[in-house]
Amino acid sequence: MGKRVLGHLEPETIWHIFEDITSVPHPSNKEELLRQWAKIWAKEHDLPVKEDETGNLLITGRAAAGCRGYPALVLQAHMDMVCQKRSDVEFDFERESLKIKVDGDYVVAEGTTLGADNGIGIALALAALKERELKNGPLEALLTVNEETGFTGAFGIKPGFFTGKYLLNLDSETLGEVTIGSAGGGDTKYTLPGSRMEHKGFTGIEITVDGLTSGHSGIHIHLPRLNAIKVAVSGVQQLPNFLIGCFESGTAVNVIPAHARVVVLVPEKEIDDALNILQAWKTKTLTEAQEKEPGITIIISKSSETNVYTEKQSKVLIALLAEVPHGPLSFSRDIEGLVQTSNNLAMVHSSDDFITVSLNSRSSITNELEKLRAKLKAIGERYGITVSQDEGYPGWAANPESEFVTLVKSTYEEVLEKEVVLSAVHAGLECGLFVNLDPNIQVASIGPDISSAHTPNEKVHIKSVGIIWDTLKKIIENMRALR
Repeated sequence: MGKRVLGHLEPETIWHIFEDITSVPHPSNKEELLRQWAKIWAKEHDLPVKEDETGNLLITGRAAAGCRGYPALVLQAHMDMVCQKRSDVEFDFERESLKIKVDGDYVVAEGTTLGADNGIGIALALAALKERELKNGPLEALLTVNEETGFTGAFGIKPGFFTGKYLLNLDSETLGEVTIGSAGGGDTKYTLPGSRMEHKGFTGIEITVDGLTSGHSGIHIHLPRLNAIKVAVSGVQQLPNFLIGCFESGTAVNVIPAHARVVVLVPEKEIDDALNILQAWKTKTLTEAQEKEPGITIIISKSSETNVYTEKQSKVLIALLAEVPHGPLSFSRDIEGLVQTSNNLAMVHSSDDFITVSLNSRSSITNELEKLRAKLKAIGERYGITVSQDEGYPGWAANPESEFVTLVKSTYEEVLEKEVVLSAVHAGLECGLFVNLDPNIQVASIGPDISSAHTPNEKVHIKSVGIIWDTLKKIIENMRALR
């Protein structure tokens, strides 16, 4: 690597490792290059590393002299990142290094996600393993695969892969908070049979919705942000007669879609009326959306597309997308402002033979999650659509009385010099699966300030990373109190 972009930032050890991580492609389900990098890193630092059959890594640190009797602490982060880019940016996440830079008080990437979620967590864990001045007990860095699109790594961990009974997850995104609970969730996929064929006597119209804020389908689901799929559907619904030529939107189940492209065909004799209807809809939609989505753009143009789905298939698709709920569905009675149950209408992709629609559901209440997923399945089956659902993942029940949580909170407050908040998040964390694996394990989660995760606007606050590093080092040394 040439001159480092982040070489002047402190703490140097964290930013050095993080910059190395950003140079290695690591999309979800394709973490092999980063896994190899981590193995080489461990070998260079003479640290034992092992890999399980799922692809998770465990790198074991050495206890300092006189500290081998401390309880083992697991530092956990995930190796994959959400890959999102602005629509005007050309970038290959599987081959290119991220183009990172310092922007004021933040580190950002140019036109893409930064991968601070969870590259900073990896950097913190590895830096702790090689820190020679720490009076640390046994340390284990657990690096999992595919957290962002299914928790594959956490699901695949077998008992005994790691030994610690205290686990500090490094995947939180708000300074001054200790996360002690998270939502469970699961995905639903609809597959509609398609038979796209040429249809004469019709003229194509392309509707493109772009520039929406997007965001994480858990953390940002309650904010006044529009869903590009819902916006596009509302336009198509204005037309009295239409056939769908294609519908493309969304890039990941845990991202609120920011872009949608739909081609509709209308009878040739109705083309002028259809364009006028859509222009009126566009004007009204842009006016109503201006306050919450100032960057929204809608482009309506004629299309040369002649292949379409049947009238029945077209009507079913639009009816389904209109009916499927999106956004928060209930709020917690115990924690003000915390979403309890939500659904993200995430992706629509079309081909000649089928159309797929992907959803991501979350809830901190198991019964509510089961009811929502049953409802979504029933909606699909009512339309005669094939429905598949993954097994889902459990929530993580908060335990504020945990001795480990108490230690993390008090140590954090000592560094921050102000009160730290215990919180739960409406997002999936792997912690629920670790607790499910070992009910006796005690877990907490911390992290620096990361804004707009899962979007091209993702950024990490530089100073907050130093604070978390100081906190982490003190937590490691304070583990002696739990003997």
